[in-house]
Amino acid sequence: MAMENLVGTYKLLSWEIRHESGETTYPFGTDVQGMISYTEDGYIFAHIMAANRKAYSGGDLFGGETSEIVEGANTHISYCGTYQTDGDEIIHNVDICSFPNWVSTEQRRHFEFEKGNLLLSVQDFHMKNERVGSYLIWQPTNNRNAT
Repeated sequence: MAMENLVGTYKLLSWEIRHESGETTYPFGTDVQGMISYTEDGYIFAHIMAANRKAYSGGDLFGGETSEIVEGANTHISYCGTYQTDGDEIIHNVDICSFPNWVSTEQRRHFEFEKGNLLLSVQDFHMKNERVGSYLIWQPTNNRNAT
């Protein structure tokens, strides 16, 4: 599929993790929130977070109690960079990321459209010392250019 078919902004509907045991879990809950944008000039911007995150006790952007900072870090992921397609794979070339280990890496995802939604998945996703399947469903927003 051509890159121009991906161009637009999408809202996250679901992120589920499928374990080898057959169990399905939701790392940020069933009410996860997120947005992802693919631009015409080849950039990707993604942000995913748990709904109803607790505010820090103080109003300082760089303050907060250690427990608040840890909870905040463990309830969101964001990254940006460039993207390209290779058959039914999309490659996110990560430049900036809230998870430092992804900076300067390629994050490959299988992608397809189903019932107008963008589905991104990876079969060998490392999470909490386990290899799992990761499945995200993204709904296009009104400003999506793709058909």
